[in-house]
Amino acid sequence: MKFLKENYPIVGFLVAYIITKNLILAAAVWSLGSLIQIISSIIFKEPIKKSHIAYFILGLLLLAMAYWFNDESFIKWKTTIMVWAGALVILVRQIVSKKYVFIDLMDTSVEFKTDPPKSKLNKINAVWIGALTIFGGLNLYVAYNYSTDFWFYFKMIGLFVTLMGLMILSFILVAEHLNFDDEETTSKDN
Repeated sequence: MKFLKENYPIVGFLVAYIITKNLILAAAVWSLGSLIQIISSIIFKEPIKKSHIAYFILGLLLLAMAYWFNDESFIKWKTTIMVWAGALVILVRQIVSKKYVFIDLMDTSVEFKTDPPKSKLNKINAVWIGALTIFGGLNLYVAYNYSTDFWFYFKMIGLFVTLMGLMILSFILVAEHLNFDDEETTSKDN
């Protein structure tokens, strides 16, 4: 349920585009869903994620430009801007505060039996930065050289596969440091 709550603006974008084949309308649906997401957080006194606000502002700005200039390429730039900004945030957080993307993503759902070495976490960050930078460039290449339909499916499937691949690779690189024992096994041993 949390996945749907976090991602319903994207789901709305996906459904709106598949039904209408109108990228500007689909982006408007995404922006509305994003606004509802922020307002519902305020109403239910939940913390508002900075990323939700940033995505909403960027999305609304690019939607306005796409509508004003009647040019859907502004919408296509959003993915590149977001993944490049993500790569930049990963880099800056590592340099400034010694934070690592994998540790941040897995903070509450994974237990480490030993802390992974900083060298491995630096490699994971480097792989994420590189992959996101490459994906952002590929997004622009596809956006300007293929149909909107092809770009849409490339973006949706390609970004999902890229992020899942990065997560799997990250798990593999730190697997020896993860605690895979569950409480039942631990209590039986005692």
